[in-house]
Amino acid sequence: MVCWIAWSCGAVVREALSRKGEGRVNAFFEQNKEEIINCLSDQENADINLTELVQRWEKKENEKLDRIRFLIKVAPSLGLVGTLIPMGQALATLSTGDMSAMANHMVIAFTATIIGLTSGIVAYMISLKKEQWLAKDFLTCEALLERQLRAAMQDHKSDTIVQENNRSVLS
Repeated sequence: MVCWIAWSCGAVVREALSRKGEGRVNAFFEQNKEEIINCLSDQENADINLTELVQRWEKKENEKLDRIRFLIKVAPSLGLVGTLIPMGQALATLSTGDMSAMANHMVIAFTATIIGLTSGIVAYMISLKKEQWLAKDFLTCEALLERQLRAAMQDHKSDTIVQENNRSVLS
């Protein structure tokens, strides 16, 4: 659990240092270039198809947060388990009168509680930051796609007007 938190902290720091641009959004557009073009070419359903594309990406990215969300919930529980087991041993040594062994078991019990709670708190903070980043990326992506959709609709309207003007001139 502690190793997982340490690895997650390193991953968040690495991501924070690399988030100067819109890397994740640019990667989305690069990976889905053909599908975006196909969506924009279908004028009637373009908005629905683009929304569906972004929602699939959003679902996939949010699933990556499930690991850290799991830790938010499990870490305090594991800390409690790590507390209760040595507490039982501490009570058993109390009946024999061995105070130094009891003290050792109590130290282990409280350490497990602190590690579990701290891991849960750090995992929660990591999750909050990553969710903020994702929300910003999704909003940026939706805004860029909306701009592209409006530009495509405007081009389509312009083409239609030109065709109608050509027909009236030919008539």
